[in-house]
Amino acid sequence: MRKSWWKVPLYCIIASWLCFQIETRFLAKFTLKELPDGTITVNHTRWMIMTGMVFIIVLVVGGRTFFHNMTYKELFCSSSILVALNIILGLISYKRQEGFWIYWIECSEWSSIITQILSRINRNQWINMVIAWMSPYLFVLFGKKNNLVIDNRKNK
Repeated sequence: MRKSWWKVPLYCIIASWLCFQIETRFLAKFTLKELPDGTITVNHTRWMIMTGMVFIIVLVVGGRTFFHNMTYKELFCSSSILVALNIILGLISYKRQEGFWIYWIECSEWSSIITQILSRINRNQWINMVIAWMSPYLFVLFGKKNNLVIDNRKNK
């Protein structure tokens, strides 16, 4: 189990960086709209649809491709490391109120749809952030019960 502790954090950080680049460089163009007075704004519905699709892709690809042979326990432990990082770095970012937070946002972009949806339902930023920080636990759903394969033929 110790050799798999890094899998979820590494996958999520790499996926987040890629998502951030794709969203800001390519997908943002499809969400911009020009208002009658000539100002340019973002169509938030389109943005949420696009980030939602990216979220589902990252979740399914990670769960089915990279984590399909891990147990629930392994995925929970590996996800817990990223959750702890999210909490620690999120609180540091809040406390410092400096440019550091932008780097961690890039590293947690894959689940940004969660805060977008929650902010429409609930105005409490802290509750929204805590729930979003827990998003790596969604990968546990793709785990399996155990790694033990018992061959009954050997026992006979």
